[in-house]
Amino acid sequence: MTGLIKICRTEGLILRQNFAVIRFSSLGDVILTTPFCENIKLNHPGSFISFFTKRAYAPVFEENPFVDRVIALEDHGLPQLIRLMRKINPDRIYDLHSSLRSRALGALFPLRASRVKTYRKERKKILKGQSAIIPDAVRRYLDVLAADKIKIHTDKTALFLSAREKDRARRILLSQGIPPDGEIICVAPQAKWPLKEWSRFPEFFEAAAKPGRYFILTGDDYARAQNLLPANRYHVNFVKNLSGRLSMRMFFAVMDAASCVISMDSGAAHAASALGKPLIVFFGPTVMDFGFAPAGAKIMQVDVPCRPCHLHGGKDCARGDRVCMESISAKDLTLAVEEMLK
Repeated sequence: MTGLIKICRTEGLILRQNFAVIRFSSLGDVILTTPFCENIKLNHPGSFISFFTKRAYAPVFEENPFVDRVIALEDHGLPQLIRLMRKINPDRIYDLHSSLRSRALGALFPLRASRVKTYRKERKKILKGQSAIIPDAVRRYLDVLAADKIKIHTDKTALFLSAREKDRARRILLSQGIPPDGEIICVAPQAKWPLKEWSRFPEFFEAAAKPGRYFILTGDDYARAQNLLPANRYHVNFVKNLSGRLSMRMFFAVMDAASCVISMDSGAAHAASALGKPLIVFFGPTVMDFGFAPAGAKIMQVDVPCRPCHLHGGKDCARGDRVCMESISAKDLTLAVEEMLK
């Protein structure tokens, strides 16, 4: 069968139940489903979980003992996915996306399907400056299980790395001139939505530099990250740009080697949280009230009346000055880092 990214064999086990879980995107949202799958397995040992997502996010589940099979959207058009879902014939379908495609899959077995509540009306209220309460994303997912009388044992997200992956990450860092005892700060400055990005990293790198400290830039776009390097030519000694040069798994492994992580409101923040790293996250056009803030993170934000202006971040600032992000100074971030690492 094509499109099966990972199959963990379960010979010798009695499959008590067969589950299908759907979350097609994005990186952060897929990571936030990990405690959902873990709770299924803790309640139903020996069960089999098929996870439907986009191919780009399949690496999230490598080494994960709680997901048995990942099925990539790109390998199957919707008609093929429908046929595959019929073949899998799950006892339960959990739709954690609630998109047109995911709803079509759940509609195959309407009595077996449960869907996450999206809180779209509440988000619109918040965007209009009105009051509304939205549970965090992990809790919204777990509420779907609770409605099925499945006991919730954990709400912690998790990414799993092999010893080989961690060793390879150490060798990558050594190749960049970073010694084993170096203090590493992983910086994920890029976001899908431009208004979520912060422009003061060159100033921050110079302000926060000290002997034995190294900054690792990660993300998809090497050239964009190069624009964030300090003007000081000595930056090559302490700021290393690995953007666009790491697989997703190596991105996770390099992040795992860091003493702390700085991220925009993006999937990288959720990866850091799932790895248990001390984390600083920027919130500008978006707000924590939407329910996507990583657990335990230090939040960098300023209270301005135009926040929030967009559910995801947006492309253009109506004011033209990006005040929600530009009001956060390099000194503010430096103080937050020093407090976190002391």
